[in-house]
Amino acid sequence: MKRSSIGGSSINFFGLSLFSFLLLMGCSAQAASESELILINDPLTEEIVNTSTPAEIGLPPEHIIAVREQDGQGEFYNQLTGETFVVRGVNYVYVPHQGSASNLTLKVGVYDPDRTRQDFNLLASEGYNTVRVFLDHCAAGEGCIGDQNSPGLNPRYLENIADLLAAAEEAGIYVLYTSNDLPDEGGYAEQANQGSGPVFAGYRNSYYLTEGAVQATRRYWRDQLLGLRVLDAPTDRVLGWQLLNEQWMFLDQPPLSLTSGIAETAAGSYDMAVPEQKRLMVSEGLIHYIREVKAEILEHDPSTLVTMGFFAPEIVAPDWYVETSSLLAGSDLDFFDFHAYSGNQSLAELAGAFGMLDYHRKPILLGEYGSFRHLYPELPPAARAITNWQSQSCEMGFDGWIYWTYYPAAPEINDRTWGFTDESGYLLNLLSPNQHPDPCEEIVIAGENLAYQKPVRVSNSLPDQGPTLAVDESRGTQWGSGQHAPQWIEIDLEGQFAITEIRLIVAQWPEGATIHQISGRRSDGSFQVLHRFDQTTAEGDLLRFVPLEPIPNIQILRIETLSSPSWIAWGEIEVYGESIP
Repeated sequence: MKRSSIGGSSINFFGLSLFSFLLLMGCSAQAASESELILINDPLTEEIVNTSTPAEIGLPPEHIIAVREQDGQGEFYNQLTGETFVVRGVNYVYVPHQGSASNLTLKVGVYDPDRTRQDFNLLASEGYNTVRVFLDHCAAGEGCIGDQNSPGLNPRYLENIADLLAAAEEAGIYVLYTSNDLPDEGGYAEQANQGSGPVFAGYRNSYYLTEGAVQATRRYWRDQLLGLRVLDAPTDRVLGWQLLNEQWMFLDQPPLSLTSGIAETAAGSYDMAVPEQKRLMVSEGLIHYIREVKAEILEHDPSTLVTMGFFAPEIVAPDWYVETSSLLAGSDLDFFDFHAYSGNQSLAELAGAFGMLDYHRKPILLGEYGSFRHLYPELPPAARAITNWQSQSCEMGFDGWIYWTYYPAAPEINDRTWGFTDESGYLLNLLSPNQHPDPCEEIVIAGENLAYQKPVRVSNSLPDQGPTLAVDESRGTQWGSGQHAPQWIEIDLEGQFAITEIRLIVAQWPEGATIHQISGRRSDGSFQVLHRFDQTTAEGDLLRFVPLEPIPNIQILRIETLSSPSWIAWGEIEVYGESIP
């Protein structure tokens, strides 16, 4: 690594142009005989920027991990051994900083080389082979990726990007580097928004559809990759460069909100009065964006892989537009990264929305998955959901898994998941490839909740709120009867138990006075009323019944709602007790 030559320097080498920086570095200005001098007019600086490659920099290292198609199935493989490479890893997003959790992992002053090496070595010792890291979460401010004072990137931040790759090389793992967005500083966002106006709203909709934004994005990746070349970074440890963490556009902003007129994008002209034309505009626009930016990346790192990330279209964020099916068929991406979390929709729904159920040509990573704490307040149910989700994903066509996240987010984050380091590394060990070599095999985790995934009967159900959703341990789903009281739900515990506790998670709107009665049926078929809740309840309330002594010989529990202002539903039903032989 050539870090010592600029360590601690305040020189803005990209603001001065790469050529000037190389002179300051002591590099020769002579271009290699085979390289070509390309002059580009930079609209931000009105300078002539020399993008030739000095011979002293040399070629980037060859990547070991590549993609191939075997018997119609896309897969990662190791080019040295010829063996299939199965991605098993974690998102390295949050790091401890000043007593809290920072998601600015690479920020100057936050990035910790020693901690990074300790964490990567631990992951490698457990058999993990990949970490996913955000290049530019730190998009604006002192110590972030963009230069605050002039066009270009912060050289000290680039040093951190390079050092993290060195840490990965030392541990023997790979990095999936992902871009969250164009930096707000350094001139990239400014250039990308130059085509904004009545037809193209600024930010997301302009970023992926206008030619100026495509060129700004090319310049961003060029500056970054050439900077890493100068630093002699081991870029062969990059599994792939991810153009975007999650790609989406605003439905309620132009041009997608327009109902008339012609939109001239970087890929063509489209009539905004025709819905199919809008779909084509996004699809062809993204295919063009991917092709152009990938070409820039390959110019500076010819053997690398390029990907892009997505969350489930029309499900997770219905007001945002996400298009993936046509990209599977027509884009130049080498592999895909889809994100899907347990606890709300089924994985089959999400995979169907991605359009991937019958797709096999290129590998697809489950690049973000996990259990949200607000849906799984306790770790054992969260762990059961995670391992079940991962095993199901094999059937849906996923080829690799990157858990969210290593360190947990700060407690004030509403949608934080259980982290690898929680509870003395419980999940890190549970999902470890050393302990769990087959990612498609569900891990059996003993649980205390007797109702989990047990047979259920109900008085009535809505089509999309079936009875099993009351016993899936997720606070994000519910059984809904679709009818007013009286309604009932019965759970067969499949054995005789002495009941010690029953928990009911209320799903109700509007709030108001309710009467719920719990009965237990013994093996002889007789029912016994165990408890009656008669009180005001509201959405999310926990109704908890703990008998003074265990109630013996119960196999079937029946919860009957006798009165409620709402249609009858339950978010979750949990039962605890002791088995009776």
